[in-house]
Amino acid sequence: MTINVQGTELFAIDPADNTILDVGCFTTLDGIDTSLAQVDVTCTKSKAREYEAGLAEPGSASFGLNIDPKNPVHLRLHQLKTAGTKLKWVVGWSDGYNFDTEEGIQPLIGTPGGLAALVLNSAGTGYTTAPTVAITGGGGTGATATAQIANGKVTGFTITNEGAGYTSAPTVALTGGSGTGATARALVETEIDFDLPNTRTWLTFEGYMNSFPFTFGLGDVVKSTVGIQVSGEPVLVAKTAP
Repeated sequence: MTINVQGTELFAIDPADNTILDVGCFTTLDGIDTSLAQVDVTCTKSKAREYEAGLAEPGSASFGLNIDPKNPVHLRLHQLKTAGTKLKWVVGWSDGYNFDTEEGIQPLIGTPGGLAALVLNSAGTGYTTAPTVAITGGGGTGATATAQIANGKVTGFTITNEGAGYTSAPTVALTGGSGTGATARALVETEIDFDLPNTRTWLTFEGYMNSFPFTFGLGDVVKSTVGIQVSGEPVLVAKTAP
């Protein structure tokens, strides 16, 4: 299945107050990637050079923008570029956008001390119904989640309440469902980050804006192609729920 570009949205977290910045109507988005450096492992017995993958070298992304000086997000982005502030970014793909209502699934912001994710260690076998997920310990309370199954195996989880106050990873127990062997571990939010609904595909990355030029073309609107120096490895999170 292919995914249309129309309906794609771009967001960032404003570190000043931990609110979501919706970039709005951008025109292009490109270059969110890293390239792997090569490590020379050639020895004297080799007939040709041999290489292994080295560190990822983050690239430079960019997005096109029709500048609106009355848009507070555009003004704030320019301020953050001037300050050289590294931001957390996320691209919401069009599989979470409703053209009838002109609304997309919005990213949320996770709270430090809340449950960030449940990671499946072992899928188990023989499950006819989803096992119950029990989350205990870790110094916090309130975290709840449900499990999904397919072909007798646990395939993933949906966090229904991230809870609060966790200072270490709580214990995860999977019981019932007529199956055996499924295990999982919990990850706890340690800093402000996105909490992404699984009803949309997302691409997360970090980086600071390194350019914000203004283009004044005759017979055109004022535009900018904003450059972002990516930091670290982008993460693609696929949609898993309708």
